[in-house]
Amino acid sequence: MTSQSGLAARRRGAGIGLALALVAVVGVRHRTGVAEATPAGAATAAPAATSASSATAAVDHGDWLRAALAHAAPGATIDVPAGFYQGPFTIDRAVRLRAAGPAHIYGDGRTHTIAVRADDVTLDGFEISGSGLDLTQDHAAVHVSGARAVIVNNRIHDALHGIYVRQGEAARIEGNHITGTRTIEQPVDPLAAAGKPGEGELCEVALNQNLRGNGIHIWNASHHVVARNTIRDTRDGVYFSFVDDSDVRGNDIEGVRYAVHYMYSDGNRFEDNVFRDNAAGAALMSSNHIVLRRNQFLSNRGHRSYGLLLQTVDDSTLEANRIDGNTVGVFIESGHGNRFIDNRIERNHIGIHVSDSSDANQFSGNRFVGNLHTVETSGANAASQWTIDGRGNYWDGAVAIDLDRNGIADVPHRELDLFGGLRRDMPTVGLLGGSPAERLLRFVHTRLALPGLPGVVDRAPLTGVPQP
Repeated sequence: MTSQSGLAARRRGAGIGLALALVAVVGVRHRTGVAEATPAGAATAAPAATSASSATAAVDHGDWLRAALAHAAPGATIDVPAGFYQGPFTIDRAVRLRAAGPAHIYGDGRTHTIAVRADDVTLDGFEISGSGLDLTQDHAAVHVSGARAVIVNNRIHDALHGIYVRQGEAARIEGNHITGTRTIEQPVDPLAAAGKPGEGELCEVALNQNLRGNGIHIWNASHHVVARNTIRDTRDGVYFSFVDDSDVRGNDIEGVRYAVHYMYSDGNRFEDNVFRDNAAGAALMSSNHIVLRRNQFLSNRGHRSYGLLLQTVDDSTLEANRIDGNTVGVFIESGHGNRFIDNRIERNHIGIHVSDSSDANQFSGNRFVGNLHTVETSGANAASQWTIDGRGNYWDGAVAIDLDRNGIADVPHRELDLFGGLRRDMPTVGLLGGSPAERLLRFVHTRLALPGLPGVVDRAPLTGVPQP
């Protein structure tokens, strides 16, 4: 009898425990608002919005988002409530994914956070982070291979590449704020961590810039719009390779290696961008028919830093750009048939370098003011023209004899480069710039061409500063 009453008591206890467990499960589901997967075609309930105060709890709504993507009809709009969504996610149909509040999509640190594999996908207004960091796999916060992707108004951080487009035509990438991964966690004692996975003590260390990814990386695809993005602390800001007929405008890029790293890409337009405090403002190589207009290349400094580097770039137009405070303002090597019109090249250590391997380049209306060394060239540079249709450039310190007062000087201007390439091999020779001997030679050379000295000749220099 006693044993039977004990058995009954144990059964009642087990029943009570099961009931409490069911109540707890129901309560958790009610609090998180996460809906179970529903059959195809059925409605998927949205998760309850997560308030800012509860965001630190990081309740995961990733299953809800996966179900919503799985059940969405092509062309559908999915409004994603505020909250945390653990990835990774793959989008394999045309949908518009729109944040209806502060929605954070974060990856598992092993692959892309979001992989866009369908055409006509939109990602609008999310915080996105947590991709893998493997450069050999091109991990990215958003990795796109579908056509006509629209990636707008997102905040991307703690990822390898920010947005990576691989053979996806006609993407629109606009209004995003992208910050590179500056630090990573590494074991204090790597041997101890290897011996006991998960038990090693971690510390935060700086990630070398060359090991970071790019802010926006586009490869082998054309007809894109990259506009109004803010990019900080990545490896390169915008990277183009085999990309044609695209517009890059209104972007702000700072604290990267190259603001624009660009090769084998033709017919692209760069307008109204700001590239400041980078190792190079833009490095453009092996391309042609590029337009750069109203961009600012500011304070890109270092031992071999450039505001704008053009290497084997042909038939391109650079107009109304501001190139100010760089180590080398403009560096041209093996460039042919380019036009430089109305640019402000000011306060650089070297204003412009033009190699003798460059020819048929034209310069007019440019403003050379306050550069420590205005022109660097390896020879006479006779194949380039420093006057177009009777209008040359403004050179501070030039002789300004203008008897007919037409704004064009009556005598040519000879801009001497006394030290030339010696600055590269013996940087201390630059200290002689502005010395009495150098100024005397410059004074004589502007009035009477001295044979054998490198430099350029502007046959119609402007007597007044061109206004922007």
